Amino acid sequence: MARLIQPYQLAKDSSGDKAKMSKVGSKVVAQGKAVQILKKLKLFQDLSDDEYIKVLGMCSSVSVQKGEMLFRQRDEGKSLFILLHGEINIHVEGKGIVHTMQAGDILGEMALVCKIKRTGSAVVAKNSVLLQLYAEILHEVVNQHPRIGYIIMRNVSAYLAERLLQNNKTVKPLRKKEAK
Repeated sequence: MARLIQPYQLAKDSSGDKAKMSKVGSKVVAQGKAVQILKKLKLFQDLSDDEYIKVLGMCSSVSVQKGEMLFRQRDEGKSLFILLHGEINIHVEGKGIVHTMQAGDILGEMALVCKIKRTGSAVVAKNSVLLQLYAEILHEVVNQHPRIGYIIMRNVSAYLAERLLQNNKTVKPLRKKEAK
């Protein structure tokens, strides 16, 4: 059974937990991989190079092992995750695995725009490294850097609208109206 990773556990490095959380100033940024991935994501398009660095300063790095649970369906959504490396399966009760997230994918983006419960569980399929951005931290930074907040929120809205349009194309009507 997958083990749920609690936010307070992520902050503990010496407890023996496999998940570790650290400010992104360490090797992820030193390798430059995180900035390159952020630049490819629609969520962060139109930011300047300096703004990418500020966004990374808002994030934490999370490493999780196969079988661990990042979050559970119906948990309160407080942050989004950007998958840098690995695979995460999204499970929905009664449906099973509905999607497999890969490097460059974003999980939990709705947490940035509204307080909503998680619509699925995220279980690590392959050892993974993610960036985590808490909505609370983003909202604080928006006061200091309104341009960053505006761009991210505009892009989140466009991303969610695009997903809604895609879902609308795949949804079948409950019943067709009979021609009279």
